[in-house]
Amino acid sequence: MVTPFTPNNINCENIAGDTSFEGAFSLLKALARMARRSLPRQNRARKGERSSLRGAAGFTIVEAVVGISVLGIGAAATIGTLTKLNSIASVARNATGAYTAVMNQIDLIQSDSPFNPQKTNTDGTAQIPPELQLGTQTQANVAVYKDPSTGVVVAGTMTTAVTDISSTYTSGATFSLTMYKAVVTLNYTYLNRNYTISMSTIRASDI
Repeated sequence: MVTPFTPNNINCENIAGDTSFEGAFSLLKALARMARRSLPRQNRARKGERSSLRGAAGFTIVEAVVGISVLGIGAAATIGTLTKLNSIASVARNATGAYTAVMNQIDLIQSDSPFNPQKTNTDGTAQIPPELQLGTQTQANVAVYKDPSTGVVVAGTMTTAVTDISSTYTSGATFSLTMYKAVVTLNYTYLNRNYTISMSTIRASDI
């Protein structure tokens, strides 16, 4: 057991009355011995402090690793969400473009004149616009959307199917009701997925 270094441990009785050089030297030797005895305990205390510091440093590193992991997961989730939202926005833009292209074709079918299948032109052909000819017409490379920054164009294939749904109406006399039905369909591909938008309309004779 190491004796603590205190002034009470010094035997001062033998040197209290000694004023000679030897007495002073004896006092210094006694103080040095007591200092050496207390040194190991101080070293052990310092070692314990260093161990505590190492443990605290290790815990801090663990906290940093966990914090960085949490931040990484949060960043990955945020990037994934933003990417998904951008994809949804792109699909919506393409759908709007496809709807506009089909609606333009429907408007053309409804407005192009003259449409009188029961009458003929001077050259003997029926008064039917090209887009209302019976049968199926296909138009390729119909622009759906063009990216303003990259210039990439999403294009599709438009199909127009026209059928004759004419009938008669009797009210004292019989009247002919000349009507054509047109179905416009646009198919396009975006991000390896196929999309389709379709509309239909009925066009009656102008007379």
